[in-house]
Amino acid sequence: MTTPEPPDASAEQWARFLDALERACGECGGTGLVRSVRWRAWHERAGELIRVAQAAQRAADLSHAAQAPPAETEVPTVVLAIERAIDEHMRTRPDEPEQQPCPACRGTGRVLTGFGRRLSEVLARHGFVRQGDP
Repeated sequence: MTTPEPPDASAEQWARFLDALERACGECGGTGLVRSVRWRAWHERAGELIRVAQAAQRAADLSHAAQAPPAETEVPTVVLAIERAIDEHMRTRPDEPEQQPCPACRGTGRVLTGFGRRLSEVLARHGFVRQGDP
């Protein structure tokens, strides 16, 4: 029977030290990926069109409900125009990947803390090589 090894105090200290050097990136939430600018704009426009279409449809439904005799339901011109705009927008999808490496963390999902930047500056000052800006 083997007894479990006692926790290594120095390993715990190093783990806490390393944790203090960096944190999850606030731009990408630690995933290392962000939606491209073009895709973000495309999704925002799609959301706007959907909201306008829903409002127009509600207005059309209310106007049909207000009519006394049940008439043949015609789709109002504004609803048709919005549907055409949505169809056109769907054809203008960006031709690039939707997700791109986060520029803030360069795709790592982690950024230096203030303490990490200070350590990086000390190491650079004493001749250690750094890749890119912190």
